[in-house]
Amino acid sequence: MPIQHKKNFGVYHWDTFDNETFLVDEADTIKKAEEIVHDKYGDRIKNIGADQVDIVDKKGNIIKKFNVC
Repeated sequence: MPIQHKKNFGVYHWDTFDNETFLVDEADTIKKAEEIVHDKYGDRIKNIGADQVDIVDKKGNIIKKFNVC
């Protein structure tokens, strides 16, 4: 996945059905990125979900993963 975010962290959604990844938002801190995920996906965050939302740093490392349905 090519890095598209300009801030320290990007929130990316991987749509497994279409096999496409897109930038949802970006944040300066991990805490803010986590808030973005929880605000946007809320109850859709599950232990098992069809799609995946990742918080990614500027080097392309996945810092945290969330399964969403």
